[in-house]
Parts: sequence; C-alpha cells; structure tokens
Amino acid sequence: MQCIYLNGDGTLTATSQTLSQCEGYVLVSASDAQAFTAATQITSLDIAEAFTWGFGLIITIGFISYQVRVARKLIKTI
Repeated sequence: MQCIYLNGDGTLTATSQTLSQCEGYVLVSASDAQAFTAATQITSLDIAEAFTWGFGLIITIGFISYQVRVARKLIKTI
C-alpha cells in the first residue's frame, strides 16, 4: 500500500508517508482490493437468513403475546 496525492492538474504524486500519516489517497494492490470486496459482499443466502430471522422473530413474539392473552383471560375467569 502506498500513500498518494491528487495534484491540481489531475496527476498523482506518490509519497513515502506511512499509512497512519497519509492524508491523501491510499493505493492498494489488486489482491488486497479483491479480498476486501469478497469479504464485504452480501449474498442471497445472507439476505434470506436476515429475512428468516426477522420474520421468525415477529411470528414468535406474536405467538407468545397470544399465549399471554389467553392466560390472562383464563386467570380472570377463575
């Protein structure tokens, strides 16, 4: 990885600054960029899993609230 700056005329200037000192842009190698994008991609399985958890949670909470409602009615009749 290397720190670069964009000049006013549109050219790039490479510097010897460390990444922690870099205030411009950082060039990364193709393999690093590919590894980053592969790690951050959202797949259809991820979407299906999130939907299933969300939908299942709503159904579960609804079922529990129904059971509480039935129990409250039962207690009132006693």
